[in-house]
Amino acid sequence: MAKFPRWSLMAVLLAVFLAPEAYANTYIAASCNTSDVQAALNLASNGDTVIIPNGSCTWTYGLTTSLQITLTGESVGGVVITDADTNSSDNLLTINIGSSFHTTIANLNFLPGTGTGTYITVQGTGLVPLMHDMDFNIPNFQLQHAVDWHVTGGVIWNTTFESTYNLNGTCGQQVGSDSGSLSVKSNKNWDDASTMGTLDTNGDQNLYIEDSTFNYVGQAPDMDDNARVAIRHTTFINTSGALIHGPTSTYGGRSVEFYNDTFTYSNTNRSLQRWYWGRGGTAVITNNSVDADTGGCYGPRASWVFIVESATRSTSHGCCTSYACFHQPGSGSDGTSGHTFLSTSQTPYDSYQQSDPVYIWNNTGTGQGNLGLNDDTSMGCSSPGADTAAFFVQNRDYFLDTTSSPTSGAKPGWAPYPYPHPLHTGTPGPNSPAVPQGKAH
Repeated sequence: MAKFPRWSLMAVLLAVFLAPEAYANTYIAASCNTSDVQAALNLASNGDTVIIPNGSCTWTYGLTTSLQITLTGESVGGVVITDADTNSSDNLLTINIGSSFHTTIANLNFLPGTGTGTYITVQGTGLVPLMHDMDFNIPNFQLQHAVDWHVTGGVIWNTTFESTYNLNGTCGQQVGSDSGSLSVKSNKNWDDASTMGTLDTNGDQNLYIEDSTFNYVGQAPDMDDNARVAIRHTTFINTSGALIHGPTSTYGGRSVEFYNDTFTYSNTNRSLQRWYWGRGGTAVITNNSVDADTGGCYGPRASWVFIVESATRSTSHGCCTSYACFHQPGSGSDGTSGHTFLSTSQTPYDSYQQSDPVYIWNNTGTGQGNLGLNDDTSMGCSSPGADTAAFFVQNRDYFLDTTSSPTSGAKPGWAPYPYPHPLHTGTPGPNSPAVPQGKAH
């Protein structure tokens, strides 16, 4: 079958040929329309590149591919896709990854239109997928999510999740979007050993979000079952906080790392709930610049908020009555040992769960030390002492150090994974996953 005509996209082609994953063939869609992109995908094989030419197109239905390819717009910001698929269960683009090549998505901008589903879903098992130089515009509670990243690991860089909804609104009006932007789940077991920092030996167990922006959005990211995420050198602007789930989900999130990030609060008409909501697992929060969350017209809020859900919420894991609660904040596992402290008052309970405290240290700014505890007082659990403070205790389950010493209060043995991620730069390091090479045409 003949390939699509190759017209003068020399800059794009040169970038593709010089990229670390220079694949066997390059196909250029006739336009950014859904049918033309699908036609190009029909010609491609694993390891190939499909280029979407610059332009603005409306998609009324989605595309699904299991090809392990690079799917890229012609240039950064040059391809704009408006979502007009009104089926809430649909994805505009569904990517199934595999084990032969790193699947890459790049250089695409998405606008909501009348769409009600999800822009992109990444799923399956295999080599970690990559996404860069993307822009997702998120309306308020219109879409399910902008992106569902439901795989183990990955690297996202130079990507913006933003809302342009009612940014000039006044106090009491919705400003920006509080709906989910990036939903993260992992296939890796919650009980597997920690992969925080350099414990992620090959850089393929955590999702790395770097050099990106979350602007006027909520739940950024929304880390659910088994999620392991490292967010670094990223900017949060008027954004209502990352969220890691607890036992109201099946397992809850496993771990999150924030370091060398900037948290900026510049529009007091946008009322933030917090910068981070820890509902399970563990966290490292260090070397960040943090504005105070003054709360707009609703009053100031804590930057880092934690809740032990099963102490006050009735979940499938039951109401927790003694320390420690199922997958509560400040918990983890070494992947091999049985529990040393977990309450068996919950059914089921996790026999591998162990203490893995949250560490917050060496941050700067007016909001850097603001930690709060939250309870849902009318959610079905009412035993005496059933509150977060009884189960999430300072210097046992969390360590908060607001001094200026760069090492005081640090998580023992923790060191950041090399930045930028080797797959971000295209130059694999000694401990990074191998990048498959192909023949450029």
